[in-house]
Amino acid sequence: MDSVKEVTGEIVIQNMYALETVSLGQLTKAGSFKVLNNTNVYKVDIPNLKTVGDFQVIINPNLKELTYKNMTSVDNFQIITSYVSSLGAFTASKVKNIEVLSNLQLSQLDFSSVKETSGYVNIANNGKNANVTFSSLTTVGGNVSFADATTLDISRLSSIADDFSLYTNSFKNLTIGSLSDAQKSITLSGNKFSAISFPKLSEVGSSINIANNTNFKSISKSTFPELATVPGSIFLEGSFDNMTFPSLKEVDGQVSLKGTGRLSCSDAEEALSAASNIDCSLEVADEDGDDDSNSEDGDEDDGKTTKSKTKTSGASRASVTAAVSGAVALVAAAFL
Repeated sequence: MDSVKEVTGEIVIQNMYALETVSLGQLTKAGSFKVLNNTNVYKVDIPNLKTVGDFQVIINPNLKELTYKNMTSVDNFQIITSYVSSLGAFTASKVKNIEVLSNLQLSQLDFSSVKETSGYVNIANNGKNANVTFSSLTTVGGNVSFADATTLDISRLSSIADDFSLYTNSFKNLTIGSLSDAQKSITLSGNKFSAISFPKLSEVGSSINIANNTNFKSISKSTFPELATVPGSIFLEGSFDNMTFPSLKEVDGQVSLKGTGRLSCSDAEEALSAASNIDCSLEVADEDGDDDSNSEDGDEDDGKTTKSKTKTSGASRASVTAAVSGAVALVAAAFL
């Protein structure tokens, strides 16, 4: 097959358990190129492939070498569950979907040429020190989810048509300096950053969920300096020492606050005075790091108060879980 230069239809290599190598050295264009569930394939060589519709390399656990040199046009780009340690040059500026998941040796994910996607971007569970670069990306027509990254560059990202999620990333801080349009929810869960900033974000289309980011103790003036409107809920769980939303004017849904830190419910409620329905169960830690939950005086000054018509903090927690499940479901949908 090394002499094949162009295929208008699909190239599908699937469930070929004895196959070890795939070589299409002259192929420049294909309607789609799919290598699916080949447990012994260790090498795929397509050095001249430049134009392709669907590019799917999925569940090839022993694949170590994936060679392409200059992919200039692609619709759906998916690499899921492989042993590759590097990607080829990717120079396409407009893509439909990008999904790179569960490639445990892959540490450099450079998509700096991509300016726009009409669908989703989903990056998760790659190499231990994964560096993810989308430095030219401005517009995403679907959801955006980044997980398990050591560094992340989305400095020009300005518009997201669906959910925006950061899970279990290890970078210390992040400024998403251009994002002004987030049409659905923002979820930050399980990350290691101590500071994050959305300096231009004035409105979200749905909810804000921030939970279990162990080093993130301060929602400061620089976190959401321009955020004015949240039409859905706000769910905050963590060890917060202070909190401020300097421009917040309207929250239509419930605000749920949980965790142990220096922040009291009264201070949190003042910061979130734009909300009419607040469920707060913050526990204030003493100077030695212990919480005051066992205080005998029972006064509200111990930092535990409730301001809510209905108790729905569990439902808010479920919203974060649902977001995680949605990201997992995305992989299954893409494969099918």
